[in-house]
This record gives sequence, C-alpha cells and structure tokens, in this order.
Amino acid sequence: MPMSPSWPELRRRVARLGAALDVVVRSDPEVCGLSGEQFHLTLHHGGHGDCTVRDLSLIDCPNELVLLEFERWMRGAGYALEV
Repeated sequence: MPMSPSWPELRRRVARLGAALDVVVRSDPEVCGLSGEQFHLTLHHGGHGDCTVRDLSLIDCPNELVLLEFERWMRGAGYALEV
C-alpha cells in the first residue's frame, strides 16, 4: 500500500497547481491553498481539506483526495499539469 504524500510534498503540488492556473498560492505551516473566480482549494496540515469548483464540492476530505479531484478538474478544463 503506497504511503500518503508528506505535507511538504502536498504543498509543492499546490504550488505547481497555482503556477499552472497563474494564481498566487497561500502557504503557511498549517494551511495552503489557492483560489480564483471559479475555484477554491484549501489543504490543512492535519490531513483534511476542501475544494469547490463548478459542480464539485469536497468538504473536510483527505488532502490527497482533494488534490486528485482538483487535478482531474484542471485536466478536464484543459490545463497542462507537470507530472
């Protein structure tokens, strides 16, 4: 069973998403996230986060699931993501 990403890894992924979306990433030791006109993403050091975008709304879900679903939306919307 693969290990969950570490907090620094999650923060790096959010930074890459912010770069792809051309938005500023909020990041401090406990919370990181980004937002725009049609989307919002927040991850918490405690392991749970949320995101909203169009008809997708995840509240208090595991950080990794939140990121996976947000990345899925970005790909569907035509954004190029680094591997």
